[in-house]
Amino acid sequence: MSNRSRRVFMLHVVAGAGALAAAQVRAEVEKVTESDPYARSMGFKTDTNKVDKARYPRHDPSQSCAKCQLYSGKPGDPYGPCSFFGDRLVPPTGWCRNFKPVKA
Repeated sequence: MSNRSRRVFMLHVVAGAGALAAAQVRAEVEKVTESDPYARSMGFKTDTNKVDKARYPRHDPSQSCAKCQLYSGKPGDPYGPCSFFGDRLVPPTGWCRNFKPVKA
């Protein structure tokens, strides 16, 4: 391998690592908001106690993101990833109409 090829290879490795790190930082910061059009269509609320009972009669205040199969946050974290929203962050107190209770 020539010195030029080795340099090009190392530049690609560094650039790739930088791109992965930037993508990871972006994913950690992005949170689902109630104003997001898709979240709004799913009835997403950051507080399960503020869900419109007339619009979502099956909702129960005991349902929350922290008790959903799709939520993968750690206990005590203020936000955690939700696979339903593409691993964007949601609060454990949140709720959407796609709530799936954790199986015991």
